[in-house]
Amino acid sequence: MKTPKRISDLLAKKQAYIDSQRNKLESSVIKLQSELFNSLIADIVPELDIKDGLIQDTPKNYKLITQLDKTYKDFQSVSKGVVLSQIITTTSKIVDLSNKYFTLVLSEVPDKFAKVVADANKLINLQIGLEGDKVFKGGWLDSYFNSNTIGLDLKKLVSQAVTSNMDRKELTTILKDKITGTPDYKGGLERQFNMYTYDLYQQYDRAYNQMIGNEFGFNYFIYQGGIIEDSRDFCVCHNNKVWSVEEMKEWPTWTPSQGEYPAGYEVKAKDLYSVPSYMNYPGYDPGLNLGGYHCRHSQGWISDELAFEKRTELKPKE
Repeated sequence: MKTPKRISDLLAKKQAYIDSQRNKLESSVIKLQSELFNSLIADIVPELDIKDGLIQDTPKNYKLITQLDKTYKDFQSVSKGVVLSQIITTTSKIVDLSNKYFTLVLSEVPDKFAKVVADANKLINLQIGLEGDKVFKGGWLDSYFNSNTIGLDLKKLVSQAVTSNMDRKELTTILKDKITGTPDYKGGLERQFNMYTYDLYQQYDRAYNQMIGNEFGFNYFIYQGGIIEDSRDFCVCHNNKVWSVEEMKEWPTWTPSQGEYPAGYEVKAKDLYSVPSYMNYPGYDPGLNLGGYHCRHSQGWISDELAFEKRTELKPKE
């Protein structure tokens, strides 16, 4: 049995929105990298003591390194405003789309629905470090926005340039490559984004929907998200199929040898009997991470009745 169109359409709409907003956030991060580089070129490099094109080992130049702290903190403030605004807007929309989905798949919307979704929204926001539209101190987002790893790296580079009498043009090139990246190497903010927030929207959606699904007793879901050229073996064999919560709990030990793949598909894994590295890492949670880091799939929770129609073997024997 095919998934009812109204369900598949709403799941597809939500996934398309998540993809577009993640791309938008990544584009903003790339733009912010350029702004950081321009700030350093405007605030620091022109003020350096230079002789014959070489940076001098002088007290003034070492003091300028401390100015870099202010430049970077000012940049962090601007960056936080841009990124936080997008995160709040996007997560709110994800919640809205998810709530519409559950009102569709619930056979009857219970009186407690409004309270359940409000409580779930508040709790999931707290998990990522949001209280209302504010970032609270010590939370996950607070740690991300206040990370000084890039700032310390830049100070180290400038300090080395002063100590070694580096050519100013060479320093400018090194700073540009470090901050904005090269064709073969992502810039500092992009790498930080890929490490900490690339999966934010997808995992937010999964966590929120799993909480609602648990509250209303859903036992089955459709592994939704589609297949692209570089989709992983795990996602290829799970995509658009119905799975139970109990089956999902076994995913941390899944190996490619267990998968059933579309006709003509060539398994990418070299070792069919080992858990893939994209899932075999500390902290992997099958409900939140599904096919591992950067996985773009999600669960579309469905009723027992629809699950049994799509997978008759799931139906309990009478």
